[in-house]
Amino acid sequence: MDKKFLEEHYDRFCFTNIGLIHGEICGIILYFNGLGHVVVAGPDMIDAPAAAERNILYITPCYNVWSWMNSKTVAFVDALVEIAMKKWNIRPDVPIGLYGGSMGGYSVFHYAMRSGYNVVAGDLNCPCCNLEYEVYCTQNSVLHTYFDSAIGDTEDFAAYVHDNSPINMIDKLKRIPYRFAVGLKDTALAPSQHSFKMIPLLRQAGFSVDVAEYPQAGHCNIGAEARAAEHRWLMEQMLSAKTDS
Repeated sequence: MDKKFLEEHYDRFCFTNIGLIHGEICGIILYFNGLGHVVVAGPDMIDAPAAAERNILYITPCYNVWSWMNSKTVAFVDALVEIAMKKWNIRPDVPIGLYGGSMGGYSVFHYAMRSGYNVVAGDLNCPCCNLEYEVYCTQNSVLHTYFDSAIGDTEDFAAYVHDNSPINMIDKLKRIPYRFAVGLKDTALAPSQHSFKMIPLLRQAGFSVDVAEYPQAGHCNIGAEARAAEHRWLMEQMLSAKTDS
């Protein structure tokens, strides 16, 4: 990876709230977009000002088009974090919180597990947890995008789908607190096949899991107030982890 080019053109590869921060940065939130918001990357930064008030850097990466958080995407996001730490004199052990919706929720699980940085909590908005169901039982954009993202990483796609589906990875996931925001009217990723399958598996394995159900919300559309509440939980986890350390 050409980190020199990435550093020179940093603001072309991600959005940040650095202009709103006026103190020492004490944490980083990474926001992972869903599948529908990756082709034309946009600055979904409505929660960035609240993070800045707590001196938390908010980064929305502009990653590859079908970003099912594979090894290349993890390396890219890690590089963005590394450069941010260098640019703004951030300690390498600061707590990192993850927020992601849909495919971005899938990304939370995988990035937390694979990143070399201090990920301390993950907040998931209507996350994709059950890849086998989406690949084999639905007619949507998941199959061809997931297949494309796996090219070069596997010669056995069926095994790859199984092995990388979060519901089959409980024993591998990072031991951090997770919170699920569940839109009960979600028709894109049915909660019965995703969040409500994943949550009991995590709890049975001893994970700390919070759940917020939004009865009127569809897929990821929980609204600004609910998103603010989700981010408050995430920032409290981060600042608590910083205090504990």
